[in-house]
Amino acid sequence: MGIKAKNSNKRVSEVITIDEIKKWDKGDIITVKAGTGKGKSYFIKNLLYAFAKKRNKKILFLIHRINCVNQFEKEIIRDKKTDVIDIKTYQKIEALYNNHKKSFNFSEYEYIVCDEFHYFMSDAAFNKTTDISLNLILEENDKTKIFMSATGDYMKAYINNVKNKETNDYELPIKYDFIEELTFFNKDETIEKFIKKAIEKKIKTIFFIQSATKAYNFYKKYKRNCLFNCGKSDKHYKYVDKNKIDNMLENERFDDLILITTTCMDAGVNIKDEEVEHVVCDVKDIGVLIQCIGRKRIQNSKEKIYLYIKTITNKQLGGMKSQLKLKVAKADYLRKHTVKEYILKYPRQNDINNIVYADIVEEADKSTHKVNELMYFKCICDCANIGTMLFYKKFGYCKYIADMFGFIDQQGYPDYDIIDERYKKKTLEDYLESIVGKKLYRNEQKKLAKRVNIKRNGRLLKSAESLNSCFKEEKIHYIVDNNKGNVDWRRKLEDGSNNKYRGKKYWIVFKLVS
Repeated sequence: MGIKAKNSNKRVSEVITIDEIKKWDKGDIITVKAGTGKGKSYFIKNLLYAFAKKRNKKILFLIHRINCVNQFEKEIIRDKKTDVIDIKTYQKIEALYNNHKKSFNFSEYEYIVCDEFHYFMSDAAFNKTTDISLNLILEENDKTKIFMSATGDYMKAYINNVKNKETNDYELPIKYDFIEELTFFNKDETIEKFIKKAIEKKIKTIFFIQSATKAYNFYKKYKRNCLFNCGKSDKHYKYVDKNKIDNMLENERFDDLILITTTCMDAGVNIKDEEVEHVVCDVKDIGVLIQCIGRKRIQNSKEKIYLYIKTITNKQLGGMKSQLKLKVAKADYLRKHTVKEYILKYPRQNDINNIVYADIVEEADKSTHKVNELMYFKCICDCANIGTMLFYKKFGYCKYIADMFGFIDQQGYPDYDIIDERYKKKTLEDYLESIVGKKLYRNEQKKLAKRVNIKRNGRLLKSAESLNSCFKEEKIHYIVDNNKGNVDWRRKLEDGSNNKYRGKKYWIVFKLVS
C-alpha cells in the first residue's frame, strides 16, 4: 500500500490526497519520504488539519529542534489552527518518561505526526533516549502515526525489520539538480579561506559546522560580517544574538553576509533567500548533511547553490569503522549471551557508549541489562555505509556523495572537485608536460610513480597500467606508453658518448587531445 510518485515536481498534497487519508485506519503507520520544500509540513497544517477538524479530531505534531518549534508555533497561532494541532518535542516525551516514569498522554489525539523522524536515529549517535519516544509512539495502537523525512530510509528499515511493523509508504523522488557545483575540501584552514572570500566578494554564505566550538571561533574572528547560531544547551549559546535569530526564523532570511551555525538548524528551518549562493558543510553524518543543505529553500528552477563539503579520508573512514565495531562490542556479546555471562565477561564495567544499559524488571523487582537496539542499529548502518565508501577506493567518501547527488560524468565516473587535490593535479600536469616525449628509464619511471603516488595496501603502484588508470579516473589528459618495442638499441648518443641505456626498455608520456 502507498504511492511512489514518478514526477519529482509533485508536492506531498498532490500525492496524499483526502481520498488517501480516508483509507488510513487506526494503528496504521504512514511514512512520507520527500525532499525539503516538497510540502510535508504544509500537508499536515492544511489537508490533514481540515480532515481532522471536520471530524473533531486532534493532531500531535512532534518536532526535534526548538528552532522548529518556535517557527511552527508562530505559524499555527497566526493561522488560528491551535484548536486541532498541538506542537511538542520528542525530548519532552523522553524527559517525562525518563525522569518520572510517566508516559506522555496521547489519549486526546487521533494522529501522531513525527516530523523529521530521522531524528530517532541521527540523534541516537549522542542521545541515549531517542528510543524511548519512538517506542512509546509505536505502542499507540489506536492512533494513526505519520513519519515524515527526506532522510528516513534507515529509520523505516528499523521499524520494518527490527520492530517488525508494517508501514504504508508514500515517496516522492528526490533530486539534487539545484546543486550547481560539488566541491570538497580537506582542511579547516580552507573554511577560513571561504569566509575571507565571502567577505571580500560579498558572497552570501551559510556555514554548517558540527563543532560549536569551531563554529564560534570562526564567528569570533569575523563577527562584523557574521551571524552565529547554536543549540540552547551549548555553552556558546550566550554568544547567540537571539533577536537576530528570531527575525531570521520569522522572515526566513538573514541580513548578515554570513551565517555560521551548528546542526541545530539541520531541520525545519527555512531560508528563502535567493542571495544565498554558497553552502559550506563540515558535518560527518550524511543524513544530517542532507538536512543541512535543505535549509536553503530553492524558489525557482533557475536558482542554484555552490556546495562545499569537508571530506573524510579513507584512513579516517577506516578509523571510524574500527571505532564503531568497538562501540558495539559489548552489545554484540550481550545479544548472544545471558546477562550473567555478560557481567562475568565485563565485571563492574559500564558501557561508556550507553548501547548496553541497566533497566528494571518490575514484576520481579530486579535489574537487568538491555541493548538499546536503536543505537545499535545506527552503528550497524554507519558501519555498512563506510564499507560502501571504502569500496569506491580512492576518495571513497567524495565518490559516494557525488554518486548520491547524481554528479556522474558521461564516462560514468563521479564528477566532483577537491580543492586541495586541484593544486596537486595542476602540479602533476605541469610535471607531465615537462616530460612529454622524453624516454623514461627505470629511475625516471620510479620518479613518475612517486609523483602520482598511487598506493594499495600501503605499497606504491609503479606500473604504467596503474598510472594510466589513475590519469583516466582523475581526467588527467596524458598517457604512458610502455610498449614492449620501446627499447633503446643505439650504441652511441648524439654527442658521441656511449649509450648506457642500450637494450633497456623505456616509457614515453604523450599528451592526449581533449
